[in-house]
Amino acid sequence: MAAQTNSIQDTNAIFIPNSNNTSNTTNAASNKLLNAIGTQKTNAEIARNYSEVAEALVQSGDLQKAEAYSNKAIQVELGTAEKKNLAQYYRQLARIQELQNKFSISSESYAKAASYCRDSMEKNLNKNDALRLWYKSSPKDELLYLNQNAVILNNTNNPAEKVQNLTQMAEANIALNQKEPALENYREALSNIDSTSEQAVWIKSNMVNLMAASSDFTEAIALQKKLVKQAQENANMAVQVAQLRNLAALYFKVDSPAVGLNLLHQAYQMAVEQGSLVEAKKSLTALTKYYGENKQPERAAALYTSFINNLDNLLARDSSLIDKKLFLINEGKIASLEQQQILKDELISRKNKYTIFLIGFIIVLGIVLALFWKAWMSIRKRNKQIALQSLRREMNPHFIFNSLNSVNQFIANNNEREANKYLTSYSGLMRNMMENSNKDYVSLAIELDQLKKYLELERMRFPDKFNYIIDVDPTLVVDQVMVPNMLIQPNLENAIWHGLRYKESAGLLHVTFNQVGKRIQVLIDDNGIGLTASKNMKTKNQKLHESLGLKNVEERIRLLNALHKTDIRFELIEKSGATSGVQVLLSW
Repeated sequence: MAAQTNSIQDTNAIFIPNSNNTSNTTNAASNKLLNAIGTQKTNAEIARNYSEVAEALVQSGDLQKAEAYSNKAIQVELGTAEKKNLAQYYRQLARIQELQNKFSISSESYAKAASYCRDSMEKNLNKNDALRLWYKSSPKDELLYLNQNAVILNNTNNPAEKVQNLTQMAEANIALNQKEPALENYREALSNIDSTSEQAVWIKSNMVNLMAASSDFTEAIALQKKLVKQAQENANMAVQVAQLRNLAALYFKVDSPAVGLNLLHQAYQMAVEQGSLVEAKKSLTALTKYYGENKQPERAAALYTSFINNLDNLLARDSSLIDKKLFLINEGKIASLEQQQILKDELISRKNKYTIFLIGFIIVLGIVLALFWKAWMSIRKRNKQIALQSLRREMNPHFIFNSLNSVNQFIANNNEREANKYLTSYSGLMRNMMENSNKDYVSLAIELDQLKKYLELERMRFPDKFNYIIDVDPTLVVDQVMVPNMLIQPNLENAIWHGLRYKESAGLLHVTFNQVGKRIQVLIDDNGIGLTASKNMKTKNQKLHESLGLKNVEERIRLLNALHKTDIRFELIEKSGATSGVQVLLSW
């Protein structure tokens, strides 16, 4: 917000103080930023410190650096969760860009500030400023948007924004050659600030320039004298020197060169005495320009010689140069910390990418292993199913052989009627068994039907050897209770072929189905000759067959339990005492 107070022609719509204290402010702000980055404060705090450095640089007139720091504040704020200060930082950036006459870019920044505003009035202010700069070439259109902002600001308690708006309106009026409205805007702006502040001095200087431009030199000189006196009362050397040069310029315009020249010498001498290299140089430039235009080169040379002779003393005494050097050192430290943070962020980013890759690899590997496991388990299950089917079919050849042998005996005895009856029953049983051969479980109703058909066939083969009884607990719903397929039949076959058929009198095979708690229990009870007597009577081949039959049953139970996660239990008991025979207990 550059206001060059050493020239009455140089004005700007936004205030920038011109004080030796600004370097100290910049250093203080940069020290806070260093501490925030070094101690790893939150992004919100670091962004605020960047913004404060940018503001301090604006006050010192270093707009290019101010823009860079303001941009950094925005970038850091974008990394926060809430992003609540983005509107403020974009508005700051827009003002800095406007000061550098980057009107198009500044308009875009104001628009971005509007997009992040949460307050409707602030949003409208930024929108109007964006449009105002879009129409910067047309002071009339610019004034239209400034008036809209004035209406908005009248409803707020924001003196700084009001003062800025009024000074911008004054500049637009000046561009339209409207002196009185411009002066009125400046006066209203002064009513909103401390009359002794540097901003008040800047506004009054603009008023002086406006009066001088309108050839109202008497009023301009009177106001400029007040500015010199005010700076003297405030003991502000830099402002006082600048105002003395402005007053000198006015006297040169009203053809009072002696007075103007004296004021320039006062300004130069004061700057040298106070050790201000910048102000001494500006005053020296104004003096040598005057002597050059008035053909007095020897006096200009004498001033240059005096300046060179005092240069070392000025450099040693000018605290602003030391402050600037300190700021440059701080800038180097800030840049170093920023670079370290960038490297740290890159390392974290690489680590995160590696972690994500590793997690992804583990997930993919897990999926592949899961698929392999599923396929392996499926193969194992299929193998068990095949093994189970194979075990079920192992019983059929023996049964078929025995059945065909019985048919052969009926035919050999010329008993065709019994042979036909047997074949009919046999074919019905075989059809049922084939239809259900792929099922691990069938309903109790189907199982009972198959068992009865099987027992009837065996009774036809051994008509005088046994009778059978099948008892079913009436609480069992035969169509709903599920039974392991073809697991009971081998035990009935063993009872008949290895126990009952060797009995001299007709034996009894008693099959009972009960529900015990939550389990289904089947008890197969025969009063045959028993296991011991049966083994003693058998050949080696018969003993092997019986052994394989029991192993078949046990293996099927193991496979069924593994496949269906069931708990089928099998127990074989030889009865002792007066009653011979065998009991088989199945439950699930």
